[in-house]
This record gives sequence, structure tokens and C-alpha cells, in this order.
Amino acid sequence: MQVSWSYKDTFALLDFIDSHKATTGDSLNFKAPFWNACAASPMFANPEKGGPKTPKSCKEKWKRLQSTYTVIDHLSHSSGFVYSLKSGADISVANKNSWDGYMKVHKDTAPYKNKGWLFYDRMSALIPSKCKGLN
Repeated sequence: MQVSWSYKDTFALLDFIDSHKATTGDSLNFKAPFWNACAASPMFANPEKGGPKTPKSCKEKWKRLQSTYTVIDHLSHSSGFVYSLKSGADISVANKNSWDGYMKVHKDTAPYKNKGWLFYDRMSALIPSKCKGLN
């Protein structure tokens, strides 16, 4: 069965990472034994969606979450747009030209034009923002 992730499964992964983050320091670069323990935890033996999670699938999901977090964090702190969970960058006719210019450089933000990312607040608690001001 293919591994896929429901929102509940993803939050469970973030909870597991949060409860073990002290073992890695600030880097959150977990070694193979961590991912083995993660996949073996009861929450992933019978996930809400897809087949059982493997150490590799847990690690890959974490990398995708980190990548998306970086995109959203930049959008919310350094783009000049106001970001919200409810409406993403909240792009309307008034700021469409600015958005189009931003999108030429930051193509990964396209899905968040008018839609937020459910995991942003949870990831913010795990990963401190690296973004600086606009100047």
C-alpha cells in the first residue's frame, strides 16, 4: 500500500519530532535510529491514511515539511505580503501585480496565494524563523 499522509498523521509526526527534538539540538537533523523509532511508534502502525509509515517515508515527509515551512516563513516575514492561515497571502486585484513579480522569483509560493498552510504554526514552534526584514 502506498504511503500517504493525512493531516492527523502529519500532526502526529510533528508531535513525535517535538517530543524528541532535545536529542538533536537546534539542527533537527535526526539520525537513522530516530526515524526507525518514529516509524515503529504506535501512531504510525495503523495510520489514518495510506499504509504503515516507514523510516524513509517519515524522514522524507519531514524534509518536505521543512522545505514548505521555509517558503511560507519567507512569504510571511520577508515578502511584504500579509500571510494568514485562513487566506495565505490574500492576493486580490489590488496587489496582483506585486504578487506576479514576487512569483517570478518565488515560484514555490504559488499554492499560498489565497490559501494558508495548516502546519505553519506547528512548524514555527519547532523551527525558529531565519527570515529578516525587507532591507
